[in-house]
Amino acid sequence: MGATTVRAEDIYREELAKIGADDGRVVCVEALPGGAHHPFESAHPDRFFPLGGVESAMVTMVEGLVTAGFRVFVCGLGLGADTRAARLPRLTVAYLRAGASVMVPHTQTDLAELRSMPRVQIAVPTGAREIRAVLRSAARSGRPCHIRIGTETSDAVAAPWPGAADGDIPSVIWDVAADSGDPAETDTCLVSIGEEGTRLALAVRERSADLAHAHLVYLDDSHLAAAAGELALRHGRLVVLGGAAGPDGAAERLSRLLPGCTVIGLARPEPGTAFADDVERALSMAEGSGE
Repeated sequence: MGATTVRAEDIYREELAKIGADDGRVVCVEALPGGAHHPFESAHPDRFFPLGGVESAMVTMVEGLVTAGFRVFVCGLGLGADTRAARLPRLTVAYLRAGASVMVPHTQTDLAELRSMPRVQIAVPTGAREIRAVLRSAARSGRPCHIRIGTETSDAVAAPWPGAADGDIPSVIWDVAADSGDPAETDTCLVSIGEEGTRLALAVRERSADLAHAHLVYLDDSHLAAAAGELALRHGRLVVLGGAAGPDGAAERLSRLLPGCTVIGLARPEPGTAFADDVERALSMAEGSGE
């Protein structure tokens, strides 16, 4: 895992500019004050709107652009030092209800209200390839997408999905066994979500190669239901690593979808927790001794 990391936000913005070259319907709204040197602005200045913190103007413009048939992506929510966390959920929901896709920090985990909007897809991409694929999928479908990214990213911390076209992300990405090319056939399966959860799952699998590993990118109800059905065909015990804790977390929702399976979860650790300790805890859970 020694690959060079890059800022996830930079990958998002660069890829959005590339998509904008292929699709004239794609528009970027920048939420942070001062959009200088934004790749989308440089490539498509007529479809870039640096509205800063003028919230009412931003929401109204997004509604108008979506109504006119544009695919709107809002960047910068929650990334500025002067942005108050208390107002982020309200703004995020307003843009999604207007039909835009939004990119927010991975720390935003309130999923209950998002799940009340059935058209909204919830994506937690890991690695640059997944960020690019999620963006292309959202641009192609026209459905609003809540895209949660971390601070830094690397394709070294991502499960491979060979053969998939750009933007074509399956409900479950299987981390295949090197010797057979197929998912491991064991009762227990690690289910990774997000950068931290995936990094943890890969570290656990280095310690216990016989464990299966499934990776999820989308967490909205339709994708999670499809993932649950696929997971249940292979495994009776799931250890979910990453994602939010509580009743709207992926572990709890998978447990409700799969009453015949054992589902336990290890949500994002508290800041300052040693990674080695998290690996030991996750390994203990996977082996059935830490439940």
